[in-house]
Amino acid sequence: MKQSAFIKIVADAYGVEEKTVTLFARLMREAGLLTTGSRGVNAPHMHPRDAVRLTIALLATSTAAHAPKMYQRFAGMTVQPDLSKGPHPVSLGVREGSTLESVLLHMFTADMFPENVEGGGPFQCSPYLELQENQRIATIEHSAFVNGKYVDGDRQRPGLFFATRDRTADVALEDRRAHVGILTSRGVAPMSLNACALPFYFEWRDKVSWETMQAETEAQSTARYRHGNFTAEKGLWFERDLGEDK
Repeated sequence: MKQSAFIKIVADAYGVEEKTVTLFARLMREAGLLTTGSRGVNAPHMHPRDAVRLTIALLATSTAAHAPKMYQRFAGMTVQPDLSKGPHPVSLGVREGSTLESVLLHMFTADMFPENVEGGGPFQCSPYLELQENQRIATIEHSAFVNGKYVDGDRQRPGLFFATRDRTADVALEDRRAHVGILTSRGVAPMSLNACALPFYFEWRDKVSWETMQAETEAQSTARYRHGNFTAEKGLWFERDLGEDK
């Protein structure tokens, strides 16, 4: 998908005005944090990493001008096993030292409907993402996996806790200054997080862009999806090496 479709997907998924998402995205792009390149037909396709970074920025601050800095403050927070409550589904891809961005990127790039995988894809556990702006912590709550199925409705859901253990003196001082006044938290419901990631999954599954899917007739969609009658497009996000992206 190109930038305009990407902006609309994020705005619709999170219930944010497109002009707000556009402003956040522009400032993040100018800071070298989002995919950029030529315009028009030669413009690069957006990557799930872009969606992850914009998600973190939108949750970290309500002020667009602060988006790059606040994204960088939260993205590298590491999971804290001693403060987390588990166990956690394998589908979340959590490892020792995992950062908030790496876990979200795994969720946005993993197969959403894998076969023969216990617990299914990363969104089957109903992950709820929340960033606490003043307290400088992030959490991903999820449903418990009990006896081969997810259990919803538990007030004490398992969850991953992300924070920064070894802060520099300057960062620690800035954090203390932020921890005053009205505390602000922003979260994304599981359905909204899934809605933002799903178009990327469809692009990976069907090998055509989101724009192509939206422009198809029902007959064309059927021919492509059921019968494989289509020409795979080039330059989509999954053809790019994750290590090459900023």
